[in-house]
Amino acid sequence: MKVDEIFGPTIQGEGALAGAVSMFVRLGGCDFRCSWCDTMHAVDPANSHLWRELTSAQICDELARLRPISIDGSWCTISGGNPGIWQHELAELVLELKARRMRVAIETQGSIANEGFRHADLVTFSPKPPSSGMTFDQAKLAESVELAGVGACLKFVVADEADLEFARKVAAIHRALPVWVQPLTVGAPEARAFPTYRHLCEKVANDPSLYEWRVIPQLHVLAWGGERGH
Repeated sequence: MKVDEIFGPTIQGEGALAGAVSMFVRLGGCDFRCSWCDTMHAVDPANSHLWRELTSAQICDELARLRPISIDGSWCTISGGNPGIWQHELAELVLELKARRMRVAIETQGSIANEGFRHADLVTFSPKPPSSGMTFDQAKLAESVELAGVGACLKFVVADEADLEFARKVAAIHRALPVWVQPLTVGAPEARAFPTYRHLCEKVANDPSLYEWRVIPQLHVLAWGGERGH
């Protein structure tokens, strides 16, 4: 499969594993072109000449070299791009990582169902809201969530009221799933209705129907400013 970057150990910056140590495998390629994408280096085919074509075993060998100590049960996060585009390859990678005694998290928008979701320990689905400029397919998300089973959770990027309403509606359909929300941290602050973490915190804290949601900033952006390799 095409690999944009492999790095770690580092701190997971968002979602259910926020604050946890994880290795990262960022696969190249995506079926979306979000208006505020912060990983275009892993999305735009113009960058594909920079992506490496690696087997699952080669990826795992590189991760092993990066880890100073092999710890059973340590996390590896597979992101992109959209890992879901790599159909049998993703499942193969997940199973190879688990055979090497790692726990596996996948980050995807849930636009393409993938058997790899079934084998992962955690799958964070991040449906793209109106501000992304992308079209949401509820049927595809439902299919993907079903594959992930008990390991599924939702994460929403929120830039304005329309995005917050989108998050409410999708979360209501998937009531059993835990929900994380975070403010959009790319682009000019004056162009966003919720330009800061504080704004989003106040929105959620003042709405009792959202009290089960977790509101987080992008920790890796706070620490490293969104630079590659973190």
